[in-house]
Amino acid sequence: MGEESEAQRLEREAKQKEEADEAAKNQFSPPPPPMTQQNFLQYMQMLEERQRVTMEQQNKFFQELLQQNRVERPENQGVTLSDFQNTKPISFAYAPEPMDAEDWLMDTERKLNTVGCNDLEKVRYATHLLCGPAASWWDNIVAVYPAEKVFTWEEFKRKFRESNVPESIMELKRREFESLEQKDKAILTYVREFSRLSRYAVEEVNTEDKKKKRFMRGLNPQFKVQLRMMRATEFQEFTTRKVAMADEVEVAPWLLVYHGRRFLVPPWFMSKLFFSRF
Repeated sequence: MGEESEAQRLEREAKQKEEADEAAKNQFSPPPPPMTQQNFLQYMQMLEERQRVTMEQQNKFFQELLQQNRVERPENQGVTLSDFQNTKPISFAYAPEPMDAEDWLMDTERKLNTVGCNDLEKVRYATHLLCGPAASWWDNIVAVYPAEKVFTWEEFKRKFRESNVPESIMELKRREFESLEQKDKAILTYVREFSRLSRYAVEEVNTEDKKKKRFMRGLNPQFKVQLRMMRATEFQEFTTRKVAMADEVEVAPWLLVYHGRRFLVPPWFMSKLFFSRF
């Protein structure tokens, strides 16, 4: 090997310094602070604020992108793949939950509309996002039609739903929701399951009053007293925040996992923590 150049030497030394700094940081990082109710509530408020800011930034980005396309692109010029990719679309291979597939379809359609795609461009760019099993599925669909066949966007959506959001599975999920009860589930697990499965039975939870009554029906008795006093708007706020909390912490009757550390806490503390309003 020849001698390294000055640029290579500087790059190597910078990388070594970065690795040394990272190692030192990991070595001397203090353990997470002891768990307190105040710390936990502050942590959850921070997560909510971070989610709010992220959503605002995303909405602002899409509005600016739409305005830019209206101004810069001539009226008769089509939307390029690069234009569409600026919306950061998500690839699709397979969805374990039918509603995850529906979410992908709706998110993709929203982004296609944002950049002003016509019907043919929607099909072209949406199928470009398919990969793995989904790409094979679409190739098989195309193969049974004549080469000159042009698929409309409505045709693509219908076939996509037939494959990934079948009515038979939707009905099974609806029945699963109808029989959902808390039983031995942690309360946050029940909230999360209720939120996930209720999407398959929209007619049963299409008002806050209906949603509250159905939620209460499957809840264990010790939690019903406090929830029964809530107004519908309070109930919506309650379930929304607890679903977010369920993604961050794991709760059991006497155990709280926080920042990777386990804390034994009495049941009265868990009840107070779970039903706190913040």
